[in-house]
Amino acid sequence: MRDAILDIQDLELRHPSEGVGTLNLKIKGGEGLVVLGRNGSGKSTLLKTMAGLVRPVKGRILLSGQDVGTMSPRDRARDLALVFSTPPHDTPLTVRDVLELALDAGGSAFDDDALGAAMERGRIASWADMPMGALSDGMAQRVMMVRAFVQARSWILMDEPTAFLDIVARREFMDDVGRWCEEGKSVVLATHDLEAVEQAGWAHRWLLVRPPAQGGSILMDRQFNAEEARGLLLSHA
Repeated sequence: MRDAILDIQDLELRHPSEGVGTLNLKIKGGEGLVVLGRNGSGKSTLLKTMAGLVRPVKGRILLSGQDVGTMSPRDRARDLALVFSTPPHDTPLTVRDVLELALDAGGSAFDDDALGAAMERGRIASWADMPMGALSDGMAQRVMMVRAFVQARSWILMDEPTAFLDIVARREFMDDVGRWCEEGKSVVLATHDLEAVEQAGWAHRWLLVRPPAQGGSILMDRQFNAEEARGLLLSHA
């Protein structure tokens, strides 16, 4: 929803041990934020903290004025969905089962037509009756992306979601993110896929997380540029 604002106030993460400095930023509805950083820099911890799964050392994160750390899991699930880098396989659930559970978690009434449309849009309709364990990593990850879309009203947080996707699926995913933002949902994407983000063109803000000894975290309020991002990542390698 475009009126949903995620407000990060004086945030200090629990990990990594060297910290990433104090973070302050507001993310509006319909906005896409790209999070960059080296392995172990704190990207995953930031997303988990934003999702209310990890408590910060200091500061708070407000979703439309409410602290995500004090929201009930049910309320958080209605507004926030988190996609991890590795999709689940150890479940007998089918693709359709996963999406129906996502609708329930998000507080949406079951609508078979809407569910079918979401699967068609996500290019996973032909897998509807397949168990998750029968899917490849890339296929399962595409299901988890659609799951996040149908579950969350406002925010989709994604931690390296394209790691298992082929080149075509990566491009399709990045285009999907742009459409989600146009429809009022907000996306926070942690990624190393710099060229794909730049090519998609939807990222107008990006955050580089790094320890204070390397200059601290910095927020760029401008169009994402892969060459500039790469240079910042390599400047203290």
